[in-house]
Amino acid sequence: MELLKDVKLKDGEEFIKAVYHHPMVIIPHLVISFFILILDFFLMYFLFLQGWWGVALFVAVIVVVLFYFLRIVFLYKKNKFLITNQRIVDFEQPSFFEKYKNEISLYKIKEIEVIKKGLAGMIFGYGTLKLHIKNEVTPLELFRISKPEKLQEEIRHLMGDESEGIKEATVKDDPLSLILAETKLLSLGQKEELIERIGQQIDSDESEKKGEDENL
Repeated sequence: MELLKDVKLKDGEEFIKAVYHHPMVIIPHLVISFFILILDFFLMYFLFLQGWWGVALFVAVIVVVLFYFLRIVFLYKKNKFLITNQRIVDFEQPSFFEKYKNEISLYKIKEIEVIKKGLAGMIFGYGTLKLHIKNEVTPLELFRISKPEKLQEEIRHLMGDESEGIKEATVKDDPLSLILAETKLLSLGQKEELIERIGQQIDSDESEKKGEDENL
């Protein structure tokens, strides 16, 4: 898949979706480019009457506008967020020769915030999704995306699945670590009571084992 050529999926990892900026991010630039081209052709007769420099100016405007148009479309496709069932990968490319890649595991997300500003955001339904990360001061921002509330719920759902997957793996590989982690929620008195009950359970198991051995 073309979208995953820069991302290597891990064992058990599944690609969920790709998220791009809302088209309104680039539409104003495309509209301006279109009107500049219209104006250039509108002045074509006048420019051609000026001689070689008028023709050169006419052609230069077309070349510059087309280059600008292609650059905007190219960067729009390159700036994206890939979401899997384990992580979010953020690709940022502000120019042709400058790009960044950042990724976070779903279990490291502690809060998801939706921000909508301005009349345009309300009308066209786009906004910014802020992912607050554990042990990180600066949140990861998914800037001007369509239907941020829907994506917020999708990520929360994936976070729940990821947490359950980590818990199941922990139980399988080291169940004692999971039990110890759960005991942190108990008070000192409850921990002492738990230790006492465990001791009673051990004594009961030993008695049952001795009884079985005597029967043999």
